[in-house]
Amino acid sequence: MLLVSLWRWAIQELKQTSPSAYLDSELLFAHGLGLTRAQLHSQDPDRLLTTSQQKNIQRLINRRQLGEPIAYLLGRQEFWSLSFVVTPEVLIPRPETELLVQQVLDNFCNQQRNIADLGTGSAAISVALALSRPAWQFVATDCSPGALRVAEHNIHHYHLQTIELRQGDWCGALSVREKFDIILSNPPYLAIDDSHWQTERALAYEPKNALISGKKGLNDLEIIIRQAREYLRDEGVLFLEHGYQQADYVKEFFLKYGYREIKNHKDLAGHRRVSSGKWN
Repeated sequence: MLLVSLWRWAIQELKQTSPSAYLDSELLFAHGLGLTRAQLHSQDPDRLLTTSQQKNIQRLINRRQLGEPIAYLLGRQEFWSLSFVVTPEVLIPRPETELLVQQVLDNFCNQQRNIADLGTGSAAISVALALSRPAWQFVATDCSPGALRVAEHNIHHYHLQTIELRQGDWCGALSVREKFDIILSNPPYLAIDDSHWQTERALAYEPKNALISGKKGLNDLEIIIRQAREYLRDEGVLFLEHGYQQADYVKEFFLKYGYREIKNHKDLAGHRRVSSGKWN
């Protein structure tokens, strides 16, 4: 089949399920042919594809039609202008999480700091911060061995020696002798009956334990706020991403467990998506 004919078919198929059918097809064709997007556009439209290439692309298009996220199909995702390997073992890094990175950078200079990244997943947050703050030392934890393998790949890709990976649930991988200047996390915060979980097909492909946290989506947020007190230095700060309607609940947890200087940080849409609290 000719390249142009298969591409037209792909766009028409994807239009039935995707609002970004052209972009999706472009990304999947480039990936399926082992080309960059620029190289794809320089191809002869009448190029004859091999049977293997045709079947590979058709397979990718069909999977996308079923709702599988582009990031998993491509095996990578952009975050903080960096490229990260992602698999279904990890949550796909999202643009809104860049607010968490930005707030940490805005509040701390390149002086030596110890940071714990809880539930690191692909390690996108730790890698973004480590490249911006070379003097910082990181402990990045995750309860999933599969997630830690993905994180290790991304850390090695950027040749970083300042991030140590550990397996464990939230602060469970930290030693009581350790004290951190910053603890941060993008934990699960969707409720079991959250409308996004019910209606967005793509979420069905992501790890549920990285998305859902109890009846109201608040379980892990409270656990981290409670646990982090034992591992923060005096004047240490805990940063948490959360749902845009959860800021008041998170503030209540911070107050309940004795934090001070509690702040909400808004994204570009004006939603309170990150909160922070200082210990002692």
